[in-house]
Amino acid sequence: MKKNLIVLSALFLIGITHVNAQCCKLTDNEVQKTTTTQQEGKTLKLKITGMTCAGCSNHISNALKEVDGIIEHKVEYPGDLATITYNPKKTTPDAIIEVIEKTGYKAEIMKEAPKKKSK
Repeated sequence: MKKNLIVLSALFLIGITHVNAQCCKLTDNEVQKTTTTQQEGKTLKLKITGMTCAGCSNHISNALKEVDGIIEHKVEYPGDLATITYNPKKTTPDAIIEVIEKTGYKAEIMKEAPKKKSK
């Protein structure tokens, strides 16, 4: 009886491992979609004002999850920064800022410092 139980347990574990290995593989089509999405995305860096805790950053993050066209986002507190990768065919920086401001915070596009020319 013990041997049967051990054999059945082993077969069950092998079966689960096999199923998990198959479900987690990306198909060629999914790999191609991921690559295309990464190529199409633009990155937007925003300075967020009004955040006082990590809950504030979660509030903004949850609002950004609802925006069609946002591929990836990261809202940092402390630091008051948001880095957002978006599909410019589906959304715009102004639309993203509007979503953040509707949650009660202020957002503005960060300007990159000009690069110094080396002599």
